Amino acid sequence: MSDNLYFKSAKFESNKSLAEYVFTELKKSNLNTDSPIDSDYMFSISMNIDDKMVDLYLGKNDEESETPLWQIWPEQRVPFIKKFFGKVDKSPELEARKIVENIVKNIEDVTDVEWDI
Repeated sequence: MSDNLYFKSAKFESNKSLAEYVFTELKKSNLNTDSPIDSDYMFSISMNIDDKMVDLYLGKNDEESETPLWQIWPEQRVPFIKKFFGKVDKSPELEARKIVENIVKNIEDVTDVEWDI
């Protein structure tokens, strides 16, 4: 699945500040999450939803815009065999999408919130 949620916001100065914000909001929701990991060009945050691991990838989009364009996408960890045979319960990833969208929509100056499907 792994569709991207795009949004514009001047609130964040870096990928790190976005990751710290999202991590704080996830913790407020009492979700079991790991601290953000820096991968140079983006950050990732792992969280457990219904005993399934979902990774959030987040960072600034390279597209030039007056207000910075950011993106976040959840990706559920699924063993290759399950992917191959199509026996994957995507409900944890869908739940992560809802959580992320709610966090983003509550950012003070956010605009242009939409999923790239």
